[in-house]
Amino acid sequence: MAPLQATPRFTTTGQALIAWSRIDTYNMSPPRVLLTTYHHAYLKKAGGEFEIFSISEKLKRHGMIADIYGPLSRGLESYDVVLHFSVHGGGLDLLRYIHDQGKPIALWPNLWLNRPANDIGQMVRAYTDLANVVIFKSSAEQTMFSSQFELPADKIRRVIAQADPVYQKPAPAGLFPALYGLERYVIGVGIIEPNKNQLSVIRALKGRDIKLVLIGGHRDSQYYKTCQEEGGNDVLFIEALPARSELMRSALRESRLFIECSHEPPGLSAIEAGLAGCQLVLSDSAWSREHFGDLVQYCDPNSLDSIRNAIDVSLTREPGSQALSQHLVPYCADESIERLVHILADIAA
Repeated sequence: MAPLQATPRFTTTGQALIAWSRIDTYNMSPPRVLLTTYHHAYLKKAGGEFEIFSISEKLKRHGMIADIYGPLSRGLESYDVVLHFSVHGGGLDLLRYIHDQGKPIALWPNLWLNRPANDIGQMVRAYTDLANVVIFKSSAEQTMFSSQFELPADKIRRVIAQADPVYQKPAPAGLFPALYGLERYVIGVGIIEPNKNQLSVIRALKGRDIKLVLIGGHRDSQYYKTCQEEGGNDVLFIEALPARSELMRSALRESRLFIECSHEPPGLSAIEAGLAGCQLVLSDSAWSREHFGDLVQYCDPNSLDSIRNAIDVSLTREPGSQALSQHLVPYCADESIERLVHILADIAA
């Protein structure tokens, strides 16, 4: 069966829709892709950077050259198309150079805003002007972006989040709890910072006789110190666990629930936690509802009472329900990356 091709069509309001049709591509050479981002992204890796690694691996498993820009990547002339992640200012000069060399650019904004973007509007416009297409991973993200920035409808493309199917695989029973001496615990994964709101989770869990495990580095030293002081012995901080590993999968699968009460939509880690069999407590948002429906517990990240209630409801439920993990399977199916492959092939042609 031939892969899927993305063909944009548009509503009367100019919003792009995506229709998928089967085409025969066996005689086509797949595009050679260079993945780029802003220059200091990897100094403190978080969800966005690990997503770049994951996309590169998935494209390679699809039979493509998909290199991440750096000392070991090839010269620009060796690539057919550039996939650029983020609209952070540090990547604009790089993208201008790539554009001047005549290489087509697919922009993956990875941006979420909860307030008017007056301070970055000009910079974001510079990015979208350079890009041949702008790729969104959800209807919620596209709607948010379009409400803040002008974007020609013919540049809009849609894919879905690209989770790794390895999180469906079981890990050795008790591996993570035995290594860290844990019994009952709640887990959160991601960079520790005010926007991720871990301090509210720490406060909401006080008096509930259950450990909180936070896996992730930090950029804001003062916020991290406050989390440590308020968490005390009730919180275990782990700088990192190997992504996709048995240890990480065990940490997720053995937890009573995964929690992310951030002031932005949850990241890919929430989808991967759901695939691993976790119950989820997430901030209520259009993005969350689009991906998880009614299969998780939602909370208001600005309300400790709301977070506590969501935790308490989840802790009364038996872990290990398959409904959520089955619901999330499409996000790690082969077709999820085929949509991206065809977008890249289309602008590289």
